[in-house]
Amino acid sequence: MNAHNQPTRSLLATLSVALSVTLAALLSAPPILAAEAADPAAAIDGISATERLESIAPQLSIAVDNGHTTAAAGDRLTYTISVQNLGTAEVADLHVTQSMPTGLKFVSADSAGTAKAGSVHWTLDLKTAGETKVHSTMTVADTPRELLRMATVACASTSADDPPIVCASHSDQLPAGAAAEAASARSAAPSPDGLNPWYLALGLGVIVAALIVVLVIRRRRTLQSTQTR
Repeated sequence: MNAHNQPTRSLLATLSVALSVTLAALLSAPPILAAEAADPAAAIDGISATERLESIAPQLSIAVDNGHTTAAAGDRLTYTISVQNLGTAEVADLHVTQSMPTGLKFVSADSAGTAKAGSVHWTLDLKTAGETKVHSTMTVADTPRELLRMATVACASTSADDPPIVCASHSDQLPAGAAAEAASARSAAPSPDGLNPWYLALGLGVIVAALIVVLVIRRRRTLQSTQTR
């Protein structure tokens, strides 16, 4: 009898311990305010649910541009990076970076921007619904012949170790890209009379074949007439 009751007593003891731990966790958890239960967006300690969410992941937009669509070795390019706070809370110590791809050499950056590890870095503060612009200046060096475009990417994150929240890119066509585009356009362009060169060659081939057939027929008729005589 005691042997049969031993597993049951062990199970009851285990359940009793688990129930005690659960009750202790529930009693130690902070209470949910009635206002928050009725309205999830209600403020707690003066901080709304929206502001609590934005403190974790700010709502941002970003853009980068240098005012050009083409670039070549020796050009001096000034990039403008615009970061806008779309949220209702201020953003402090925002980490903004701009990549420096092959072919770009750093010259300078405003707003205490620094260049390291192939990127330009800024630390910015954004007011509520505010916008901040920073600038970097770079020169175009010699680029690989197979490189058709040169692109840079700007990103914003809450810290250097966090993944980016938003990113934007800008690219300029290089001379190799312009040459490739021109060659493609020439190969696809029709001939001056509006016909594709392949169609012209095909048409000439048909005409030549028809002339050969006519000549052969005439020669046979001439031979037949001579034999008849």
